[in-house]
Amino acid sequence: MAQKKITFGGVDILRFLAAVMVMVYHYGFWVWAYPDGMSARVSGGVPPQPEMGAWVEFGWVGVQIFFVISGFVIAFSAENSTPLRFFEARVKRLAPAVWICAPITAAVLLLVGLTWPTDAVIKVVRTSLFVPYAPWVDSVYWTLGIEIAFYAVVWTVLRLGRFHQMEAVAIGIGLVSSLFWCLYYPLGWSGFAETRLLDLLRVHHGVFFATGVMLWLMRFKAVTTARLAFCALFLGGAVLQMVSSVDVHMLKVGQQLLFAPPILVFLVAIALMASSLRLDLNWSGWRRIGLMTYPLYLIHDVVGAAMLGPMVRAGVPYLLSMAIVGATMIAASWLVATEAEPRIRLLLDHTVFRYRLKVA
Repeated sequence: MAQKKITFGGVDILRFLAAVMVMVYHYGFWVWAYPDGMSARVSGGVPPQPEMGAWVEFGWVGVQIFFVISGFVIAFSAENSTPLRFFEARVKRLAPAVWICAPITAAVLLLVGLTWPTDAVIKVVRTSLFVPYAPWVDSVYWTLGIEIAFYAVVWTVLRLGRFHQMEAVAIGIGLVSSLFWCLYYPLGWSGFAETRLLDLLRVHHGVFFATGVMLWLMRFKAVTTARLAFCALFLGGAVLQMVSSVDVHMLKVGQQLLFAPPILVFLVAIALMASSLRLDLNWSGWRRIGLMTYPLYLIHDVVGAAMLGPMVRAGVPYLLSMAIVGATMIAASWLVATEAEPRIRLLLDHTVFRYRLKVA
């Protein structure tokens, strides 16, 4: 139980920076480079910014960083937990922000005329119930099904009373995912690059979760040659996944993109994460910053793009518009994390999870 009191300020900082990276990528590149995307349609159109895009076009790698952090944090939090406590913690972590941000996003879509009431309600319901297949109110919700699929594996291990075998499970997930990416180009599997079923089966992104679990093992158990080797193997699979992601992005935007920047940013981020696990960064403020990352990720895309487009068309310099919108989204996510989410968690405690109060 003492382990539960440990916090990781470095992980919270990295998680926040990864969310900001994704946000800047959407505002500085995706919103104009991919006209069919949600950002572009909500914004109403903004002029291309190739000079700026060259600096932020790799920001999507923040999602891959999220997955590694998730592998570490979930393994850390699940140890010494029970299946019921683990399930409760995941619901209280995931659901409140979605139940707040999804209706706000739907309201913005209604205001800009990209949906109609019946469609908006259906999308809000599907999103709020964590339906793993689109449509959702915003495309950013694609990651939640993948996260939940990993949580399901951890919950199953707990339910079977086999958490001591979590290392073997993570290695299995990582090996399957690594093998897929090793065969991806030789066997011409590009048609499977965005197959949702492979997402949910953790084939695409299993290397990232497995890397996170290896970091947890090496931080709390022991650094062994085998764990270092598996971590290196999974990082190699992660690099191949990111190479395929660059290919997919190039097909969508119709322009050449660089392979090196996202890979370098990812590897540096993981190296910083690993080194930070030994540092004393327990200031409570880091934890608050980490908690606001999730609502920032959910709310920034549609709501921020709806603000960015009119500002740019009104003559506000693009970089200044991005800064204003980004600061507004960060402030909004802070309010969601510190004011709204705790109230919904309290409501869940007094309704769905009332049994725990009775036991206490």
